[in-house]
Amino acid sequence: MTSARPSAPALRRGQEAPAFASRDGVTLIDGLSFVISDESGEMPPGPHGLIVRDTRHLSRLALSVAGQPPAHLAAALASASAARFHAYVGLEGLGPDAPLEIERRRRVTADGLDEEIILRLWAVDHVRVSLALETACDFADIFDVRRMRVGRTGSRPSAPAAVDGDALAFIDPQGGLTTRVAFDRPPEMMDPAGHAEWTADLERGGTWRLGLTVRAGGGGAERVALGRPALDREAPRPTIVRSEPPTLARACRRSTADLDALSMPDALDPSRRLLAAGIPWFVALFGRDSIIASHHGRLLDVARIAETLEALAARQGTVDDPANDEQPGKILHEVRLTLHEWLGSGTTGGARPYFGSIDSTPLFLMLYGTALRWGAEPAALRRLAPAAWRALEWMRRHGDPDGDGLLEYRPTGPRSLVNQSWKDSENAIQFPDGTLAEGPIATVEVQGYAYRARRDLAEVLAWMGEGAEAAALVAEAEALRETIRERYWVEGSGGGPGYFAMALDGDKRRVDSVASNMGHLLWCGVPSPEEAREVAEHLTRPAMASGWGLRTLSSDTVGFNPISYHAGSVWPHDSAIACEGLRRYGLDEAAMRLAADLIDASAHFAGRLPELYGGHARAPGDVPIPYPSACRPQAWAAAVPPSLTAVMLGLEPNVPRGRIVIDPVLPHNVRALDVRNVRFPGGVLSIEVDRRGPRLLEVPAGTVVELGGPLSPPAGGGPA
Repeated sequence: MTSARPSAPALRRGQEAPAFASRDGVTLIDGLSFVISDESGEMPPGPHGLIVRDTRHLSRLALSVAGQPPAHLAAALASASAARFHAYVGLEGLGPDAPLEIERRRRVTADGLDEEIILRLWAVDHVRVSLALETACDFADIFDVRRMRVGRTGSRPSAPAAVDGDALAFIDPQGGLTTRVAFDRPPEMMDPAGHAEWTADLERGGTWRLGLTVRAGGGGAERVALGRPALDREAPRPTIVRSEPPTLARACRRSTADLDALSMPDALDPSRRLLAAGIPWFVALFGRDSIIASHHGRLLDVARIAETLEALAARQGTVDDPANDEQPGKILHEVRLTLHEWLGSGTTGGARPYFGSIDSTPLFLMLYGTALRWGAEPAALRRLAPAAWRALEWMRRHGDPDGDGLLEYRPTGPRSLVNQSWKDSENAIQFPDGTLAEGPIATVEVQGYAYRARRDLAEVLAWMGEGAEAAALVAEAEALRETIRERYWVEGSGGGPGYFAMALDGDKRRVDSVASNMGHLLWCGVPSPEEAREVAEHLTRPAMASGWGLRTLSSDTVGFNPISYHAGSVWPHDSAIACEGLRRYGLDEAAMRLAADLIDASAHFAGRLPELYGGHARAPGDVPIPYPSACRPQAWAAAVPPSLTAVMLGLEPNVPRGRIVIDPVLPHNVRALDVRNVRFPGGVLSIEVDRRGPRLLEVPAGTVVELGGPLSPPAGGGPA
C-alpha cells in the first residue's frame, strides 16, 4: 500500500450560477498554465492538453467506465480555473435508465492540474465496474499544438512513462522537462504506455472517488510556475452591469472573469499586472492588444490602464536593431512570458521583446490620454511623461522614414512580420481585385491613431502646464488630419458614398478596398461630419455588415473570405471600435445596430466573444461560425461587452475638469441598463437607463455630471 494523497479540492460554490461551457471546448487558466479539453473534459488527439509555460505537459486524457466512453451531459465553468463535467454510462441488462453518473471536478493550478472523478450509482442495488484512464505527454511547443488546430502536424510522439509507485512519470528526452501524473488510489494495473485501471464497487446511492494530480517540472529555475498577481491593494467595489434582457450583463460578467484570468504579474515589477493577449496561443504581452483591451475595459478597471502603460514603457525600444524591428522610443509588438523561443512569427522569446508593430506606439499615446480623462493617478501620469515624449519622437522620425508625415512599415529582419498593423496576416492588405499590396505600407487606421495620439498627448501636456508645447502639437495633429483626408479619401462612384482607402502602398497608390479600417478613423475623429456619414453608409451596407458584426473586408472584393483571418472575418474589438466612432459623430442608429449584432453574437458564444469568427451573412436560424484557431478568452474580445456598455451610456469622463458626460442610447435588444460602481477619484458612478432616460444613483464627490435627454419619446408623448 502506498500513502494516500489528497484528492483534488471540490469546487467552491459561487454566488452566481456558473456559465455553461461552449460546444467548442473548455479552456481553464491560472497564470501561465492552462488546460484545453473538449466539452466533455476529454483531451483527445489534436489541440488539447495541459500546457504550462508554452509546453504541453499532458497531450491525452481519456476516461472509460465499464469499457465505454461516458456519454456527455453538461459542462459548467465555476471560475476561470475550475470546471465540472457531467456524464453517464448505461450498464447492460440493468434497465432503460442510466444507473451510473460520472462527475469530473477539474482545477488548473500554476504548475499543473487537479482532478477528482466521482461515480454515483442510482436505480440498482450494487455494481462492480472498471474505470480506466489513458494519459500521454509529448512536450510539444504551444505553436505545434496550434498548428494541429488548423489542420497541420508538428507534435512529437508521446514520451514513454516510467511507473513510479502510484504515479506515471514522463520525461522529455530533448529538454529535461518532466510531467508527473499521480493518483490517490493505487491502480490495479499501470503501464509505460500511460494506461491505468481500477475496479469500483458501488452500492445504491453510493459514490466512488478517484483523485489525480498532474504536475509539470524540470527546465531549471526559470520554469517556476507563475500564477496570478497577489497585489497588496484594497479590493474595490466591483463594477456590476445588469441588463434587460440579461444577455449583455451575462457577457460583462464573463468579461470580468476573463480579464482577471488573463492578468498576471509583471516580472519587472510583480506588484503590476500584465494583460496577456489570449488563451491558449498568446499568453504574452502584446502592445496593441493590451492597449486596446485596456481601453475597451475602462468601465471595469481604470487601474489597468496605467499598469498597461507602465509595463510597456518599461520595455520601450532603446536601440536601432533592424533584425528585431526595434528603434528608440518604439513600443513593442510582443514579448513572450516564457523562455521558449518562437521562431515562426519573428518573436525572439524570453525577456527580449519583438518590435514589429507600426501601431503600438501611437496607441500607447492614445491610452495615455484615456488614462488622464478617466482619472489615473497623477503620479503615474507624470512618471510616464518621458516615455510619451520618446514615443512621439519615434513617430516623427523612425516611424516616418520618407518624411511625408505618414507612419509606414516594411520588414527589416529575416523574421519580421510582413504586415505590422493589427491586420498582420500576409494577405491582409489587398486591392479590390485581390492583388496584395507591396510595401512600404501606410495603413489608414494607423494614421488616425497618429493624429489622435498627438491630440491626446497635447491634452496631457496642457494638464501638466506645458501650454505652448500642447498648442504646437495640436497644430501638428490638425495638419496630419488634413493629409489623411486628402490622400486616403476615395470619391464614391455613380453618386454613391465615398470612403477611406485601407492603405497606401509602396508607390503611394491608394489600396482602395472597402474595409473596416476606416471605422477606426471615426474612433480617432479624423473625418469631417459629411465624410463620417458616408463612411457609416458603407459600414452599414450588407457588404460590410454581416449581421454578427463588421466584416474586416467587404464581400464585394475579389479576395473576400468569411473565414480568413483578416480578409472578411469579424473581429469583435474591430466592430466595437467602429461602434464607438459612430457614436462620436452622433451616428447613433448605425452604432446601436452594430452593438446589437455583437450582443446577439455573444449569446451564441455563451457570453464569451472569441478573438474572431466568420463573416458569413446572417440569416434566420443562423449562428455565427467559429474560426478554427481563435483564442477564447482573448483580451480585446473579452473587453468588448463593457466597451459597448460605456458606448451605450455615452460615458465620457474628464476627471481633471471634474466633469462626466452621459448621453445614453440603447439598441433594440437592450431595454434597460443598470451600471453600478464605475470607479473614479472621489467615489463611484452608478446609473440606471431605460427608454425614459437616465437616472443617477451615485456620483463621485466633486464631479459635475451632464446628462443627455430621453432616449426616445416616452409612451403618450409626454415629458420624461
